[in-house]
Amino acid sequence: MVVASVALTLPSTHVFFAVDDEYIIVGSANINQRSMDGSRDSEIAMGAYQPYHLAVREPARGQVHGFRMSLWYEHLGMLDDCFLYPDSEECINKVNQAADKYWDLYSNESLEHDLPGHLLRYPITVDSEGNVTEYPGAEFFPDTKARVLGAKSDYLPPILTT
Repeated sequence: MVVASVALTLPSTHVFFAVDDEYIIVGSANINQRSMDGSRDSEIAMGAYQPYHLAVREPARGQVHGFRMSLWYEHLGMLDDCFLYPDSEECINKVNQAADKYWDLYSNESLEHDLPGHLLRYPITVDSEGNVTEYPGAEFFPDTKARVLGAKSDYLPPILTT
């Protein structure tokens, strides 16, 4: 089964997860054994599907599909036919282009308008050897003194800061 997913993480850690336009999980539980087991974690989630849309040969286009498409719009401020196939190279390129554009707008000295979407590229690069560096000119997050790559602490153990 090909899994096409979109996850939305809000500040309150609620997660929405749509799989193949057929099934959706909504809640604060992480998508892992501990959280979904039901007896080990204090998180909650519910799953839903629309049986009618699974009984036909056409791709599911019910409310789960509509919700997944609305997540694309929420994050990118646009809809595109390529979002119907999120595993396609065309979709991946479209999302990366938008994320780069929105980072450039966000990190600009003068942000004159609201961003069209709020999915931003994280300002790091990883080379073929696995070395991580910040984007050129992005040593700090905009309007802060917070280093993109973090910094070692004199009083916290390294495992917490590196």
